[in-house]
Amino acid sequence: MSLTSTPNVLASAISEARDSTVHELDARLIRYSLDAVTDMIIWLDRDGRYVFCNKAATEFLGYTSEELRQLRVCDVDPNFDETRWHAHWKELEEQGSVRLETVNTTKNGQNLPIEVNATFVCFDGKQYNCSIVRNITDRKRVETELIQLNHRVYQLSITDALTGIANRRHFDDILAREFKSATLLHAPLSLVLLDIDHFKAFNDHYGHLSGDHCLRRVAAAIVAAVRQPNDLTARYGGEEFVCILPGMQLEGAILIGERIRQAIMNLAIPHAASPQQVVTASLGVVSTTPSMQSATDMLAEVDRLLYQAKREGRNRLSAQPTTYFPK
Repeated sequence: MSLTSTPNVLASAISEARDSTVHELDARLIRYSLDAVTDMIIWLDRDGRYVFCNKAATEFLGYTSEELRQLRVCDVDPNFDETRWHAHWKELEEQGSVRLETVNTTKNGQNLPIEVNATFVCFDGKQYNCSIVRNITDRKRVETELIQLNHRVYQLSITDALTGIANRRHFDDILAREFKSATLLHAPLSLVLLDIDHFKAFNDHYGHLSGDHCLRRVAAAIVAAVRQPNDLTARYGGEEFVCILPGMQLEGAILIGERIRQAIMNLAIPHAASPQQVVTASLGVVSTTPSMQSATDMLAEVDRLLYQAKREGRNRLSAQPTTYFPK
């Protein structure tokens, strides 16, 4: 070796040593990063076996790395069986990456929601599923709370605040839907519209708080009398209530109307301004006919029948084509 070449040799040796140090540092940083990140890093082979899991994955699942290497995805994810795993692997091969939400069961038996971002990877001649997995328990809790809140807001928007039954807005929507359905299917549909007799006099005599209490008791009595799960009881306005009876012929609706009228009388709510001395109601009952072109036509007819019952003495039920007197 000549003297002139010595500096170059030394420089090359120093450069190689520096590169080796840098590579070693890079490797250490990579290893440290794998265990420092909060997301889980999981490698799976073609059979769904755990090949590598970082520290976050072992802490989340409660297994050691050695224990996980003895398990497969189907052992940990209750949503995956052999069929779904093979379908997932095929999708991964075709698309290169797949995002999904599923559940992992921890070693202590707790099911926790996760978000998986899986990537198809070829390494050293073998195929792997390399997944970044995130614990989404908090996100799912917030989503559930938001769904519950939205449901609560919706329920409030369709509920009469005083009586707790459906309000006029909800009644209008349901009647329009049921009328359309009955027309398309040539199925019967009936309505019962009722009004508490002499209610203004009741409020004037007993006060509005007693009036509110009376309305709540009447609403509960109507709900109890209308027993089918698809029927709807709503507060139509003021002291008026209405029942939608899908699939009900007129004869059946009349029986239900009479049951409602009797149930309100049986409450025996004192009413000094009423001839009966107790709270009573007048009712109109109607079923769809070929002449009715809309829900508005049906409402107009049942409203006419209700006021016919009132004109004829109250505490009675008027229906097509007969007025039914109390027994």
